[in-house]
Amino acid sequence: MAQRIGAEFYVLYVDIGRDEDPEHRRTLEENFRFAENLGAQIVKTRGKKVAQEVAKIVHEKHLTQVVFGRSALSGWRKFLYLSAIHDFLRDAPAVDVHIVTQVPK
Repeated sequence: MAQRIGAEFYVLYVDIGRDEDPEHRRTLEENFRFAENLGAQIVKTRGKKVAQEVAKIVHEKHLTQVVFGRSALSGWRKFLYLSAIHDFLRDAPAVDVHIVTQVPK
């Protein structure tokens, strides 16, 4: 999408200090490399609330489009994800928001 509209492409990662699983870290690093190969600039930050940190970066970088990706979630994890999206929409400057969902197999 960024390439099609001639825009800069950022991948934002907010470390909330909850996931120290080595396998998850390895997967995260692989995803960063993949994003860089697509031309993305990786922005890593730490914070307590993902929504607030993403809103802050969107404001600082004057971003106009945000894409949230989501794997197949259920139960309380789905609730937490949707709650974070709601908080982002409340806190963020006016931007277009796209939500991409992985369909479970």
